[in-house]
Amino acid sequence: MKWLDGQIWKQCFISTFICLIGCSIGAMGTAYYLIGYNLLLVLLTSLIAGFITCMGFMIAWETIVHKMNLKEAIKHSYKMSLVSIMIMMLTENLILLFIIPKFSSHQMQMDMGATHDFGMMTIAMGFGFIFSLPYNYYQLQKTGKICHEPMKH
Repeated sequence: MKWLDGQIWKQCFISTFICLIGCSIGAMGTAYYLIGYNLLLVLLTSLIAGFITCMGFMIAWETIVHKMNLKEAIKHSYKMSLVSIMIMMLTENLILLFIIPKFSSHQMQMDMGATHDFGMMTIAMGFGFIFSLPYNYYQLQKTGKICHEPMKH
């Protein structure tokens, strides 16, 4: 296995970023809204919400960008790397809820002016992206398949 293939890294970067958007909408939105509650409840709820929004986002991506019919888009999105999604969402939640508790727990407010809250979420999303990227590279190198690819011109 060679880990220095720039073309594969580029494909993985784009694919992982698309997944990051879908996962983070649900996971980070839920964590932001429920942050003052029990950490286990927040973690489980945001994982479920992140998975649902990720699947919805990927189905929409496949139907709009790749012009798949709905049945094919659902099938393709379901076959994507669930491991990668779980790596991303678990990392995001663990960073947000446990590693940076003094910034996240009980201090995040539903205040659009609280830029440090969004900064912490951005950091958590960055770690989720970084931790899932090598797995996606490995999968692409191993199988030759990628979840999402950029629109071909």
